[in-house]
Amino acid sequence: MTNDQTNAPPDLTQVVLRLRDDLSIVPQTTGGQRLYVIEDRLTGKCYRLGSIEYTVASSLDGKKSLAEIVASVPIDTDDGEGAADVAGKATLQVCRWLLQTGLAQVAENQQLTPVARVLPPLWTRFNPVFIRVPLLAPDRLLDRLAPWTGWLNSRALAGAAALLATVASIYLIADWARFTESAGGILAVEQGFYLLVCWVVLKVAHELGHGLACKHHGGYVREAGVAFLLFAPIPYVDVTSSWRLRSKWARIHIAAAGMYVEAIIGSIAVLVWSHTSAGVLNQLCVNIVVMATATTILFNANPLMRFDGYYILADWLEIPNLYSRGQQFTTRLFRRWVLGEQFADSAIPSSATASRIIKGYGLVAWAWRIMVCLSLICAASVLFHGAGIVLAVFATVSWFLAPAGKFLARLLLRDNWSQLRRLCLVTAAVVGGATLFLSYTPSPFPRRSPGIIEYKPITVLRSDSAGFVRDILVSPGDSVEIGDMIATLENVALLDELRLVELAIKESDLRSRLLRKRGEMAAYQAEQDKLVALKAQFEAKQKQVDGLIVRASASGQIVGRTLPLLLDSYMQVGDELCRIGKENEKEVQLSIHQDDVQAFQAKIGARVAVRASDGVIYADLTSITPRATDHPTHPALCSSHGGPLPVRADHDNNSREGIRLLEPRFVGHVTLRTNDSEQVRAGQLCTISIRSPDDSIGRVLVSHVDDWFASKLR
Repeated sequence: MTNDQTNAPPDLTQVVLRLRDDLSIVPQTTGGQRLYVIEDRLTGKCYRLGSIEYTVASSLDGKKSLAEIVASVPIDTDDGEGAADVAGKATLQVCRWLLQTGLAQVAENQQLTPVARVLPPLWTRFNPVFIRVPLLAPDRLLDRLAPWTGWLNSRALAGAAALLATVASIYLIADWARFTESAGGILAVEQGFYLLVCWVVLKVAHELGHGLACKHHGGYVREAGVAFLLFAPIPYVDVTSSWRLRSKWARIHIAAAGMYVEAIIGSIAVLVWSHTSAGVLNQLCVNIVVMATATTILFNANPLMRFDGYYILADWLEIPNLYSRGQQFTTRLFRRWVLGEQFADSAIPSSATASRIIKGYGLVAWAWRIMVCLSLICAASVLFHGAGIVLAVFATVSWFLAPAGKFLARLLLRDNWSQLRRLCLVTAAVVGGATLFLSYTPSPFPRRSPGIIEYKPITVLRSDSAGFVRDILVSPGDSVEIGDMIATLENVALLDELRLVELAIKESDLRSRLLRKRGEMAAYQAEQDKLVALKAQFEAKQKQVDGLIVRASASGQIVGRTLPLLLDSYMQVGDELCRIGKENEKEVQLSIHQDDVQAFQAKIGARVAVRASDGVIYADLTSITPRATDHPTHPALCSSHGGPLPVRADHDNNSREGIRLLEPRFVGHVTLRTNDSEQVRAGQLCTISIRSPDDSIGRVLVSHVDDWFASKLR
């Protein structure tokens, strides 16, 4: 937007200015300081002026020249000799600002060139990461709703809401395990539509709460629309008119009204969830509760961002423009350290407490702003793949590179070589120090590989004969010795075959005797050969029959949760029945990424940390397979079974589980000591951590960035 007012010539002292007649000026007392709020209804903006700035603004009556105003406005200065010059510069600066904001106009008889409101370039104002789209002026609609919704801002409802929130909290805490289980699937793909509906309903109610509270206190809502943060819709309303309210509690109420409405909706959702079973309605309530709490805490209630929490904090502390004054402090601190410039902290109040608050808030808000920008850049690059990288580059240029380039360009135009030298020296020192720190500081993050605890050795009991499982004599966890019966199988056909072979042997024996008595030696010899073959067949059949009784081939403990389920099922020859392992002999089979194999190989024979759900134990890394494989070490490690390793379908059907790892991995073995083996359970997932002396913070960061780019390019 541009302002068609006239621009002052180099000599402004003879210019006659007039404050616009349609402005609304409301005095306020904040922190013991007298302020004046100027409301411009044409633009929907409010401006806070100090007492001196207001004195200058109120003197612009369209009759006095700026020279006369300078002479009449008292400006306190420490140097009496230059008091007039300082007063003149301060007054002219206020007048120039009033012209540029459009609050003041040049008198009609002044022939001057227009003053353009200073706006940044279009490409710096547009950022696809955050897009704001005004839609309507809702003030008339809110006027119609106000008589019907006045109870929303009543004290009775506030008390009822507090009681409702207390009851909802009790229900939520009492059934917390079920709630966390339901909330675990909130980001599932099938929940996308329901999440969007809940999000829009909550945010519309949130902004409606702001608008109705603003109307309740006599304000107006100039604009409403939708902002898109990473293309996620966020409704908004403009309640800037609340700035002119004299009561800080009224302003706080308007800022908190949206969170108040969300808290009521969330409490109702908790009660509905607690009285319904699993289903669409139940999951919708979970979605509402999570979004009404998580988004409120991270964004709306966060005082480090210019949302509801910030305005509540600024009004409660009675420190107007807390964010901008904190920004001024950090900017001046930067210029003082980097360029050596000296500033008088005019943005910092004389009160020691307020000064410490502004300085502390400015530093924390600056760090938070950097973290949020970096997080949004990373989120954009991850969410939208190739297009996300373009968004991330655009945001990086507009948020970081463009301001840095603009700052450097201004510095070069000044031809101040001493500041340039200081900037180069400070930059070199910071870059050098950061490089040394990143290169030689050990990474606090160890290398980790997932693993699973298994018996060593493990004996697999398989069926030697086919048949139906008729009796299982042991249970999982039972201890057995060599030769103990595990299960009995039944195969009627096999028993019949054994009896038939036995009868055939008897018949052949009788026939051979008869042939011998008759002296038919050739026939006798042939029958003897047949008898030998029948006896060999009998022994084979007898062995199969004996195999119907499955016995332990090793001493140890029965392993196999599915063993009781095998009762009355049919087993083929070679099918696994159960396993036998020893509780005091276990190992960890870990799956090692290709980038980490050298670091793990350097630790062979050394102690490594094994982190399981019940604590950390230390054991020796004994060996690593020399070749990588994409066959899973154990199904429990695969994402298809809830594990950490991503897998794909095995279209070649070469793996027993029907899946393969996305990337080949190496298999390592960590032998557990006897005491540690007895403390952990076989089949338990764990993580093996090592620290490599070659892993510096910089190397780890470079590795992660390289992996990230590689994944994006793939």
